[in-house]
Amino acid sequence: MNTPKLKNLKLAIALLSLTNLNAQDLPTGLVMKPINGGTFIMGGTDIDGLKPDLEADHLEHEVTLTDFSMSEAEITNAQYLEFLNAAMNDGLLKVAEGTTPPTLGKLFIMGTELTDYEDKILYSLEGTRVMKDHDNADGDSNEFTGVIEPENPLNIAYIGYDSEAANFYMKDPHNADDFNWYELCEYQNYGSEARTYTDTIQNDFDDWAGAGSNHSDELEGWTAENPSAATKLPTKEEVLDWPVTFITWYGARAFAHYYDLSLPTEAQWEYAAKGGADFKYAVHDGLDTDDANWNYTGLGTVAYHHVRSAISGTANPYGLYNLAGNAWEWMADDYEAYSTDAVTDPLIETGSTTKSWRGGSWNYHESTLQTEVRFNDEDQQGNDHFGFRVAGTAESVGIKEDKALNFNLYPNPTNNHFTIESVSNEPTIVNVYNTVGELIYWDITTGTLKIETDDWTPGIYFVEHNGTTQKLIKK
Repeated sequence: MNTPKLKNLKLAIALLSLTNLNAQDLPTGLVMKPINGGTFIMGGTDIDGLKPDLEADHLEHEVTLTDFSMSEAEITNAQYLEFLNAAMNDGLLKVAEGTTPPTLGKLFIMGTELTDYEDKILYSLEGTRVMKDHDNADGDSNEFTGVIEPENPLNIAYIGYDSEAANFYMKDPHNADDFNWYELCEYQNYGSEARTYTDTIQNDFDDWAGAGSNHSDELEGWTAENPSAATKLPTKEEVLDWPVTFITWYGARAFAHYYDLSLPTEAQWEYAAKGGADFKYAVHDGLDTDDANWNYTGLGTVAYHHVRSAISGTANPYGLYNLAGNAWEWMADDYEAYSTDAVTDPLIETGSTTKSWRGGSWNYHESTLQTEVRFNDEDQQGNDHFGFRVAGTAESVGIKEDKALNFNLYPNPTNNHFTIESVSNEPTIVNVYNTVGELIYWDITTGTLKIETDDWTPGIYFVEHNGTTQKLIKK
């Protein structure tokens, strides 16, 4: 039975909030570790390698935390891919081109009008290795002028988008259609003006194929005609378990909120990194930095490697891997200097676009692995060393599911119809609302009800029946 539209603002708000409820399982392999709260001293001024002008940002202060949980590892390519396809089906994401330099014409994943991050960049589909003048041979202290020392070409975005199927997929390092490694090794040096380029095309393929400067041999044997000959090149299965990078702050936050989780606060992260024993470094025992993935070649030199598996090395006392190194991790907080006031469960929210990140990465130096060290960047930045992990309440451990639903709904998403199966044989009403709270359909069922949706507009709907509500996607 179709009815006239019924507007109800309060209902709309309530229904819209369901888009962030954790009615779906956590992504495959995502394990949340419980951490008992407590009181500790956060920050410090006696931090190795910290520039004097940053000391005021790290003032010591007492922090008390309630119990919480944190993902045992950084979110992987596989887990982020799972999120992207689920959120895309929910109408929350879109693929669009950047409109202004330096992102002009490049493909990004962004939020739709159904989100509070509409048009914000989440992930760069065309992300490639960072290009900088690492050694400052021209002496101008500008990383974006002069001769470039490229990073390993394997530092690239591994998630792709199939526009015909309208879904995301994992690219295969051994598929030349996904990655032509020779072409990906082409680059141009910077000119004397920042971010301008010389005309000469350079190519450093040999440096990564066991010849030339021999930075690595991972591309050894690779050709476009026979990519499988590169036996030292990581497999698709391996990179699925690498931390997802090229993530902006909004990309990290969108993932967390989709599963009713959050990004760690700086206080939660530092508390966990100290391992309950005031660790100096965010490694398993507070001292063994050899166990972490960082730029061991030295300060100011290019790193020739890349991220490793999110679960690798040795877990710390809370069961957390790679807090130090591998990928920088976005925090929930806006970046602001600490005060010396004692606080409980702090979260810095100033409305700033400058966000905090922690932990160092594969291409940063050892001092960034210290538990107190904090850095920052703009919320729309995200390159080959930006990743994240998630946090939750003490109860956010294991698989989450909504056990209160008392009717089945399938297929979902739907093309032209869906079926409701009720656990009750008593006559009960079915109501369907759109996202602005308009009642677009109602009927009565005593068991099973098939509803045609041919004339419905594609989008999100909410099916209310037997005292509970489920979200329906119309393709």
